[in-house]
Amino acid sequence: MTRRAVLLGLLALGAAATAQPDTTAVRDLGAVEVTAAPFALVPSRAPLALAVRERGEAERATDPATALDAVGRGLPGLWISDRGNPSTGERVLVRGLGWRAAFGVRGTHVLLDGVPLTLADGQGQLNVIEPALVERVEVLRGPASAFWGSGSAGVLALSTEGASGPRVRVRALGGAYGLAKAEASARPDLGDRRRLAVWGSAVTQRGFRDQASLQAFRGGWTGSADLGDGQTLGVVGLGAVVPRAESPGGITAAEAAEDPRQVRELSITQDARKRLAQGHLAVVYGRPVGGARVRVTATGAGRTLDNPIVPRYITLGRASGGLRAVVEGRARVAWGVGVEAEGQRDDRLERTNDGGQPGSEVLTDQVETVRSGALFGRLAVPLGDALTATAALRADILRYDADPAGAPSEGRTLGAVSPSVGLAYRIGTSRGGATVYANAAGALDAPTTTELGNRPGGGPGFNPDLRPERTWGAEVGARGAWAVGGGALGLDVAAFAALARDLLLPREIDDVTVYENEGRARHSGVELAVSADGVRLGPGRLSAAAALTVARGTFLSGPEGSETPGGNRVPGFPPRLATWTATWTAWGPIPLVVGVDGEAAAAYAADSAGDLRTEPYAVANVRLALAGLPLGPAQATPFVAVRNVGDVAYAGSVVVNAFGGRFVEPAPGRHLAAGVSVALP
Repeated sequence: MTRRAVLLGLLALGAAATAQPDTTAVRDLGAVEVTAAPFALVPSRAPLALAVRERGEAERATDPATALDAVGRGLPGLWISDRGNPSTGERVLVRGLGWRAAFGVRGTHVLLDGVPLTLADGQGQLNVIEPALVERVEVLRGPASAFWGSGSAGVLALSTEGASGPRVRVRALGGAYGLAKAEASARPDLGDRRRLAVWGSAVTQRGFRDQASLQAFRGGWTGSADLGDGQTLGVVGLGAVVPRAESPGGITAAEAAEDPRQVRELSITQDARKRLAQGHLAVVYGRPVGGARVRVTATGAGRTLDNPIVPRYITLGRASGGLRAVVEGRARVAWGVGVEAEGQRDDRLERTNDGGQPGSEVLTDQVETVRSGALFGRLAVPLGDALTATAALRADILRYDADPAGAPSEGRTLGAVSPSVGLAYRIGTSRGGATVYANAAGALDAPTTTELGNRPGGGPGFNPDLRPERTWGAEVGARGAWAVGGGALGLDVAAFAALARDLLLPREIDDVTVYENEGRARHSGVELAVSADGVRLGPGRLSAAAALTVARGTFLSGPEGSETPGGNRVPGFPPRLATWTATWTAWGPIPLVVGVDGEAAAAYAADSAGDLRTEPYAVANVRLALAGLPLGPAQATPFVAVRNVGDVAYAGSVVVNAFGGRFVEPAPGRHLAAGVSVALP
């Protein structure tokens, strides 16, 4: 990491230690319940690495947040990198796990308003998320398959519905590279026993690079009702229509240095892009039964996709859904048991790409189905007033079937048992408290239908040799919050180690990403995060959160002649990463808002062989606004944001093991965005 990167990271950590937010800081987890698990967790008793950040109104009103990386800053162990590629979306990694994803998310279970965006086969799609309207972010670091099954080396839970904020808010902004965006959210008053929140957004952007335009419409709603006698009903709907999301793809380091805007010619001539429609619906019913509580969740989703890429044209129709039932008791001994069933059906047609249109040659025509079932349970036993022992266990079985047109059907059955055990010790003081914990857990990462279907030799069916990747991890840590200077200071520190075997490694062969199981890898590191809530700073209030993650992945072994020789670094994530965010709101007649956020990353490998490598970088963004100016019954907040203030040239993300060395996905230089947010209290 460069000296400037280290300096910026340390300055951000120091600023957070003296900061006060509008609730943007990571909060005291002894006082909140975390929803990133199927059971109700009280973090002060949970031996898990948990972090929560609530984005205050000032941040949501003034941060352009055109990509998901905006909501992940200041959270330890989490790295969300913006590819600058609307078609493939952001990369989401927890402690470096899930690095293999060529598109979408692998290895991290993602939820939005309680709705799983991770499918039965473990792949996650983020198209329905509107980052600017996310109010609450929860991160569970470390293996979590005991809770969620496959694809759960970590959990990212997002919420658009918070307890704070205006009754109605609309925002419009524009900026560089043809950005034009509108957002709206509302919370109508339905009385004490019912709640409803609705939101929507529309965005168009030309993009920093050629072949990088985006047109997207997103929306959703959450509703809940108290039915009496302890019964509750909740309904969530999410949707997205994306008429066009182009894919510029990666370029070589030399090409990026010459002109980061350039694009591979084939991406243009074959019109690499995506068109999709996606919707989710979830219904949650809860009621007391004796001394326990039952919660039943039913989910359903649909997705249509047209996706010309180099060198294929993919058409996909998907239907998925699931049913989960959980019974839990919260007496002195907290316990819970659950059962879950999920299903997924993909109708896949792949043809040659004829200038961005479907070609005449059919490469794959098959129906792929995934069915999964699971039994899981959790037990938390107090061993005195401060010490709690916790154990969890989940058994998963997954059935994959491929029914190719004109060829015999194929099937694969995979399964695993994922345990978790831990201890948590709560230390209380007159000014706050802390939880010290230790745990060990396992994670299952089964191959997705896409990974199974991309056979090295091409053709229909599934790769018969691909196996699940398994991860076993352990961690120790502490988190807490204390009253300081009229507010609260928070601290989160953890050390972890994990061993992954039967790695699912991506490799591009003639522009097609295929996967193979190759060897083992060790991940280890430490995480440090500081936050502040309510600490006065000069004539105003400052909210801040900053995190430093030091993580290293090392290949331990691979098959003879493989591209993963022992000792090489696991590619796709930096060994040192600092992220931060801060928003200062002034008191007095001039309601000035100043915001700073950014990240600094060390150089990291971009391929398993260790031949390709990024450069270190440090990037800072600045926001200025006048908050709450009277506008009739409403309040207006005009703002301007300067992104990448230092005009740093860097790789915003990478394509791991890219064919032809085209691994760089360049980030834009200095650019502006400006707009106005209007809120009706």
